[in-house]
Formats: sequence, structure tokens, C-alpha cells
Amino acid sequence: MNDADILRALKDVHDPELGINIVDLGLVYRAERTREGIVVEMTMTTPTCPIGEMMVMQAEAALRRRFADVEAIRVHLTWDPPWSPDLMTDEGRRALDGPGGSRRA
Repeated sequence: MNDADILRALKDVHDPELGINIVDLGLVYRAERTREGIVVEMTMTTPTCPIGEMMVMQAEAALRRRFADVEAIRVHLTWDPPWSPDLMTDEGRRALDGPGGSRRA
């Protein structure tokens, strides 16, 4: 079960090409608190995405800002299952379609 506070913090991280946060893009597969700390599993829209590690670092930084008292924060990239536009939230779809027409991932 994804933690709503963690997801809110991750909404501060945006895909630089699409300008949509990683939560609404459907890139976050797991966001939970464990006994060890916070664990996030996320993906990119494609395995060849050159900004994967940068996005992981931005996600970790957003979580550290919000959860300064948590000692361990781990963000991992995964490619299984592969990302699909079907994973986007309604808000993400609206942002992608935007007022100027349709932009598709």
C-alpha cells in the first residue's frame, strides 16, 4: 500500500521533458515506510531514458526534505512491469493533454 505522505512529497519531482510529476505520470510503483525507513520503487517511461539516475536523486532529495527525521531513504529504479500510459492518473492525463492540444508520452 502506497503511503500518501510519501506520494505527496514525490509530486515535487517532475519529468523535465513532460513537466508532469512522477506520481501523476505513474512512474512510482511502490512508496512505503518500513522498519528500516522509506522505500520507493519507480520506473521511467523507457529503459533507455538518460535521466533515470537524475530522477532517482531528485526523488531522494524531495523525500529527505519532507522526512528529515528518517534515517534510511532508498529509491530504486525498476523496469518490471514496464511503464505504460495506462498507469497515469487522471490528473496526469489532463496535464499531458494540456490546453494546447494533445502531447503524448
